[in-house]
Amino acid sequence: MLPIMRKNSKMKKGFMLVEVMIAVIMAGVIAAVLATMGYYTMIQGNTLKYQNTKTILEVIRSRLVGLAKDPDNDSYFELPKEETNSTVPVVAGLGKDAWGRNIKYTTYDFGIANTINPLYADTNTSISPNSNVLGRLISLGEDGILQTNATHGTAQGDDLMIEIGIGETNHLKLYGGSEITTQTRGYNSAIVTLSNEPFPSSPINGTIVFHRDTNLTYIYDSNTTWVQIN
Repeated sequence: MLPIMRKNSKMKKGFMLVEVMIAVIMAGVIAAVLATMGYYTMIQGNTLKYQNTKTILEVIRSRLVGLAKDPDNDSYFELPKEETNSTVPVVAGLGKDAWGRNIKYTTYDFGIANTINPLYADTNTSISPNSNVLGRLISLGEDGILQTNATHGTAQGDDLMIEIGIGETNHLKLYGGSEITTQTRGYNSAIVTLSNEPFPSSPINGTIVFHRDTNLTYIYDSNTTWVQIN
């Protein structure tokens, strides 16, 4: 009888060891599955945040362009001025990206520096190496570190950036639309004035002026001067 009990005891110990090993293996498999799911969930979450941030930047750009004015009457529209910490002004209604961080915003004032309305852009310090840029919106991306500065023509690292061009403000104000592409942001738009009003004092190459009282159109050629084109 005793040998049989010892044999049963050994068998029970063997079963317990196998059960423990199976439990450990199952726990490892479940942990690996959960870790993988968490990883892909994080990736999907950040991808969604990138997409949402792009939409937020587009909405802010549209609102800023709609708010643009020419307070100093120098024939150039100015965007609402950034806050002191280079963030989007409250008047735009939005200012944070999908990660909940402040969006960086800088402006540039073409022509005569605005000294009339302190709520609008008044600086002539370059904000971009690209031509005809009135403003920049930059999200710091997932890592929350600003990697794009005024010397960069495109967003750096995981930053997201949108630029606002002269053509966008002119086209919206003059024609009611802002479908100007990045490549043509300084063109396909015109400054409408009267013939007795002076031409813009600091025009960029390709600027167009239309005199509505004489129906004459002029384009600025940096190699010459204002040239009548009709």
